[in-house]
Amino acid sequence: MNALSIGQTRAGNVCIVTLTGRIDSTSASDVMAELTRLISSGEKSILLDLGAVLYLTSAAFRALLVATNEAERRAAKLALCNLAGHVRELFEMGGLLDVFAIHDSREEALKQLAGPHA
Repeated sequence: MNALSIGQTRAGNVCIVTLTGRIDSTSASDVMAELTRLISSGEKSILLDLGAVLYLTSAAFRALLVATNEAERRAAKLALCNLAGHVRELFEMGGLLDVFAIHDSREEALKQLAGPHA
């Protein structure tokens, strides 16, 4: 059983959320709750590092979409990075690569999120 763990660090004004393990119907609600909490607490730049995610289900995509919409509503930015292998394929198959702000690496994402206004 690869339970999901959610880690959090900061890089300047960007809150980095690292997900490790499987995001399924049970853990997707935890992801959504955590992201919604961060957005509600006033975070304006959130980076989701999916490099250690082994598997995700449609529930995970739903959680990410809800969080993305919530971020937009509150003028915050939510980006994803380190989508690899199977996880990236799932985003491709779902036609979701254009729905999210997706970056290859954490460094690239931080550059974009920190932006000129940092």
